[in-house]
Amino acid sequence: LEEVKARFFREAEAAGKLSHPNIVTVFDIGEEHDIAYMAMELLEGTELTPFCRPDALLGVDEVLGIMAAVADALSYAHQQGVVHRDIKPANIMRLKNGAVKVTDFGIAWVIDSTKTKTGIVMGTPSYMSPEQVSGKKVDGRSDLFSLGIVFYEMLTGQKPFEGETLTALMYAIAKAPFKPLAEVVPDLPPGCIALVEKLLTKGVSRRYKSADQALAAIRECQGNAG
Repeated sequence: LEEVKARFFREAEAAGKLSHPNIVTVFDIGEEHDIAYMAMELLEGTELTPFCRPDALLGVDEVLGIMAAVADALSYAHQQGVVHRDIKPANIMRLKNGAVKVTDFGIAWVIDSTKTKTGIVMGTPSYMSPEQVSGKKVDGRSDLFSLGIVFYEMLTGQKPFEGETLTALMYAIAKAPFKPLAEVVPDLPPGCIALVEKLLTKGVSRRYKSADQALAAIRECQGNAG
């Protein structure tokens, strides 16, 4: 219990140091009567899961705008030494005023060699990177792979990697190819297809080197789409 509590406070403090318009604000962390808590801003809006269904997809322009906001948030967090580790539609909120907020840095891990261990699998299986399912040490590029999965799902209404069992799913993420975007959504701009494919590259070194690079590519897509 003490170890879990120490991890909670360590991670909550890391999240609390993040101040960015696209990241939910953590106002306070503490402990009261043996209950550890984290107080965050109240968000009024909808998380992205409903917009990942084939019959409720958003337009390409809007998807690009949301992905740009998330990439911007990740770029900032990574520069502060925080990897999210659980980017998925349920952790991205689309507010009533149109703003986008990334939530739940609760299992984010401060990039610190003394605390970042290999062999610990954290995150939501469907949105994990190959290095996460392998239990390897992860950095910000793992978040970019997860962002690529969300991107693919928001454009197509289907996940790029699926499996009947957890083992099959993890194998698909680590080894199996995904159905090419051009086959699922033929009228997508080529630049968008190349962008998502690069985010979903299994080899870490062949992905974008940083969220900043991914953001620049998304903005270029927005310009071409416009």
